[in-house]
Amino acid sequence: MRQRLINKTEPQETNISSRSSLAQNTIEAEAISLQSLLFDSTINKQDWIEGLKYHSKTLTNLLLNNQIKEFNAYLSSQFSGKISNLKPSAELSKGQLSEFKKGLIELDYRPILQDLLQTAILIEHSTIPPYLTALYSIKDGTNVLASQIIRSVAVEEMLHMIMVCNVMNAVSIQPSVNRPQNYPSYPMKLPMNVDFYVGLETFSSNSIATFIAIESPSNPLVKAPKYTPEIETSNLLSRSAVQENNFWNLENMKDFMMQNVHTIGEYYDVLFFYIVVFQIIAYYKEHGTLPQNFEELNKGGIFTGDPAKQIRPEQYYGSGGKLHPVDALAGVILVFQEIKGQGEGADDSIFDVDSSQFEEGAELAHYFRFKEVFHEHFYVGGDYSPFTDENGMMPVTTPPVGKPLPVDWSAAYPMKPNPKIADYQSNPALFEQGKAFNMTYKKLLDAIQAAVEGNAEELPKSVMYMYALKEQAIGLMSQPLDSQYNAGPTFEYPTN
Repeated sequence: MRQRLINKTEPQETNISSRSSLAQNTIEAEAISLQSLLFDSTINKQDWIEGLKYHSKTLTNLLLNNQIKEFNAYLSSQFSGKISNLKPSAELSKGQLSEFKKGLIELDYRPILQDLLQTAILIEHSTIPPYLTALYSIKDGTNVLASQIIRSVAVEEMLHMIMVCNVMNAVSIQPSVNRPQNYPSYPMKLPMNVDFYVGLETFSSNSIATFIAIESPSNPLVKAPKYTPEIETSNLLSRSAVQENNFWNLENMKDFMMQNVHTIGEYYDVLFFYIVVFQIIAYYKEHGTLPQNFEELNKGGIFTGDPAKQIRPEQYYGSGGKLHPVDALAGVILVFQEIKGQGEGADDSIFDVDSSQFEEGAELAHYFRFKEVFHEHFYVGGDYSPFTDENGMMPVTTPPVGKPLPVDWSAAYPMKPNPKIADYQSNPALFEQGKAFNMTYKKLLDAIQAAVEGNAEELPKSVMYMYALKEQAIGLMSQPLDSQYNAGPTFEYPTN
């Protein structure tokens, strides 16, 4: 995957339509309805997975692209009849179907969303130590532009983690960021179907290539930037024999995600779909009917959290991105738009928001920022016509060809990849420094944890700990560990 993502010269050809085409409210006649997907237990597992793919893409693309009118039409078409109108197959009695619907209505969404949202926190958390490690390994006074890019992304990943905590608090689930089980262990694979490992490495073309893989967009095409050299800066579901299934349970969801989710953006799409589904179920439980539009679906339902636990923009110390509090489905949409836009680009562009909102352009999404470092060129000002199709779209693999971005790959400490505190036991001084770094990182997470538990005044302490982390990391990375490598931060949970 890494070589596929960082290909320097050959754009990939693809017939996959862009994401916007999925948001056109064209409901395939042969696709099973969302109502049947939720309430018809005659669907076997494979059909359930295919239905989930279709409706999660349709629903999320409409809502996350602010196509509320089209979503209302979609929802009305999917929920045009009452649940009781579903006709059980000959193999399933009405009584059995009724029991199945009752089980779905009474399903407790909290443990399921807790698992999915905590995994989202782990995904965001897993990126922060690698980004900080590469950043801290750059020697002072060198690679200024690359340092700025990596730092900006790391800060925004912390913002993402906090906003996922806002979503959890909005649905009355306590988030956790500072317990041992919440710590990433490197090297690791992200909890999706990916074929690369994420680790703690010094600043190098290899580590930046990994960062590109982490932030890989789910859409293979992107709008080509305008050439401005003066600027410097299927047939899804067939009915089959009844099988013994437990739909909408943790096992099925994990199975689907591990096999069918390949990017962070795709994970958030499926997560968003489940949040909407549980909101639909909550609406039905309360009203006895299915929602027909976004206004009915937006508030109440699963959004029962304490507003005092929301981290708000004025309380956040970061400089990149926008922090969104959550009290309804509309807030979740803003959070996921921000996270996906900053990671892979918004509106099929290379920018993290709609660039038309800015007179002088917009900031690039993470994936494209890292590609600028890897290829040592900026995107803006480049001519992408050789890579662009008749619709103005180019493969995301297209390299930046604008103004040069100078990179000195040798100006970084030769840190041992994925160090462990146990590596320093024979060197008492390094061992104590490594433990001190891990304790500081734990204090940073403790401050975030206190904030998302309702003590927002603790959040500014994170700034102090961030400065201390850099000093301690450089103290480690500037010391030889053996004849080949220097020491480095381990980001492990403190044991004593």
